Amino acid sequence: MGLALLCVAGAALCSGTAIVVQAVAMRRMPSDSRLDAALVGGLARNRTYLGALVLVATGFLLSFLALRTLPLFVVQAGRASSLAVAAVLSVVVLGARLRWTDWLGLAGLGAGLVLLASSVASRPAVPVTTATTWWVVAGTAALVVGAALVALGRPTAARGLVLAVLAGIAFGVLALGARTAPSWSPVDLVTDPVLWCAAVCGALGLASSAIALRRAPVVPVTALMVGFETVAGAGLGLAFAGDRPVSGAGAAAACGFVLVLAGALVVARFGASDDAPEAGAS
Repeated sequence: MGLALLCVAGAALCSGTAIVVQAVAMRRMPSDSRLDAALVGGLARNRTYLGALVLVATGFLLSFLALRTLPLFVVQAGRASSLAVAAVLSVVVLGARLRWTDWLGLAGLGAGLVLLASSVASRPAVPVTTATTWWVVAGTAALVVGAALVALGRPTAARGLVLAVLAGIAFGVLALGARTAPSWSPVDLVTDPVLWCAAVCGALGLASSAIALRRAPVVPVTALMVGFETVAGAGLGLAFAGDRPVSGAGAAAACGFVLVLAGALVVARFGASDDAPEAGAS
């Protein structure tokens, strides 16, 4: 249990740092970047962005290790502390300015995470049913279509924030795949549709977050991604993985959900008016 919690803390540190490193890399991309081959090629040649991917991969690996023994509630709540890491680093590295509303939103999100973490009962995931598989496949298809429509549209800060929401939900599906994976044997990795959907959502989340960080300020983008990843992951765990709150803690879990979402939305709403980083900035 202690090792799993250390993995969660390490994942949060890696994820929060990766978001800021991604933002630095995306500053060097054109402001009208879209989800196309040019964007992928540009990022593939960007050493800063590749470094961010290493941090992302390390964070996901640590999360996957934790999910073998901890429910999605705990892991997603712990990973959401990456928002605080990203907020502090964005001030130091990117020169971001956090207003009192940002701090209020961060405090609400933190309080919600504490409630979520304290309301969870640890138990193994239940086997994936056929109905669950179809729901995950349909949800993945909807996320891909939605992200494509938003990314191909006019590059605005509002669309960037929408992409951040979609990225967060996609990462929640990725976490569900890690939580419900029957094993890490090559046969299961190749034949499990939920794991395939998780892989697609992982790639989609990375692409959507990259564009979101170019179109909107890093703090609100991070807040929306983290908030929706936390709530989506925990909700999917409740619906499909058999995760349940501790007996009598249902109200605390519900309050935690509300606080996490409200905190993320407050940071996104009041941080959205800040100018996105200029292209070509170093």
